[in-house]
Amino acid sequence: MTHGNVTLIGVGRLGICSALVFEKAGYNVLGVDLFPDYVNAINNKTFDSPEPQVNEFLKESKNFRCSTDMKEGIEFSDLLFICVDTPSTGGDRHYDHSKLSRVLSVINSFKPENKHVMIMCTVMPGYIREVGRYLLRDCKNTTLNYNPEFIAQGAIMKGFQNPDVVLIGAENDEIGNRLSEFYKNITTNEPYIAVMNPESAELMKISLNCFITTKIAYANMIGDIADLTPGADKYKILEAIGHDSRVGLKCLMPGWSFGGPCFPRDNRALLGYAEKIGFDAKISRATDQENNDHTRIMAEKYLAENKDEYEFVNIAYKEPCNVPIIEESAKLKVAEYLARHGKKVVLKDKKHIIEVARREYGSLFTYVEI
Repeated sequence: MTHGNVTLIGVGRLGICSALVFEKAGYNVLGVDLFPDYVNAINNKTFDSPEPQVNEFLKESKNFRCSTDMKEGIEFSDLLFICVDTPSTGGDRHYDHSKLSRVLSVINSFKPENKHVMIMCTVMPGYIREVGRYLLRDCKNTTLNYNPEFIAQGAIMKGFQNPDVVLIGAENDEIGNRLSEFYKNITTNEPYIAVMNPESAELMKISLNCFITTKIAYANMIGDIADLTPGADKYKILEAIGHDSRVGLKCLMPGWSFGGPCFPRDNRALLGYAEKIGFDAKISRATDQENNDHTRIMAEKYLAENKDEYEFVNIAYKEPCNVPIIEESAKLKVAEYLARHGKKVVLKDKKHIIEVARREYGSLFTYVEI
């Protein structure tokens, strides 16, 4: 016996993880996606993911299947979770909501009633109020809610099951309470469940990531200052700062600049949204600049070593990372800087990560699979 039915629209890199965690917790899950071959691979359990635990969860699943039929997905459950891409656009200061808007429009075309729609992908503050609710205008007694996840690539399954916080931007108290109970079933720890209206949740989502990026940029700034201070030990300094209970040690060690598919774009998106409403988000602007400056400082330090050959191991946007995501990898930015200055640069990583780097950079580097 399951807890009930759940529909998840968009079974991509993040969506399949959500679906499998929902199923693992005892829900009967129907995933909806556009691509028949992909859907068949999931249903046949031949789909292979580099994300840890996905293949294991898929093979063990008994109440998860996929379909290309949106009508079937809408009729399957009154809980409809949407997990599609919202890539950066507008000079990286906004999100492209086109895929999400198309999904909402398709749902509206069926004019379903008594549904609860949850947006799991990151959106700009104001999207639900200004756009989303209009796109579901023909759906009677249907709520539109914001329920994004705070996960890290390479540890998505763990992030879903053991989050620090669950964010629920609920249209009303009824769905807020229902989703709170839903996530008590999903999570294996006891996270803080933050229920607020969708407008607050939209802003909270990017604000949290921006606080983390500011903390990382601050740590690297102190590290760079310490490197220029005779006798100063940046690690000891930041470790001591982090032991103050008002600060904390997480994300406070000096190292590479932040990168990846979330942190840089969320920081710029908050800056873009602030400009839209007439506010100058100086801290977000400074964080982005400090992050870029730190990458430049590291690149110049490496170049000053004047080696004929440089080697970089684990080239994804963070380490350790098993998934082939090199987006805004600070390590690769430094490697590219050195290669453009005539140095031989060797990149070493797992085969699937090296393949992505080779497609992106071609003959600029020497590649070694490990």
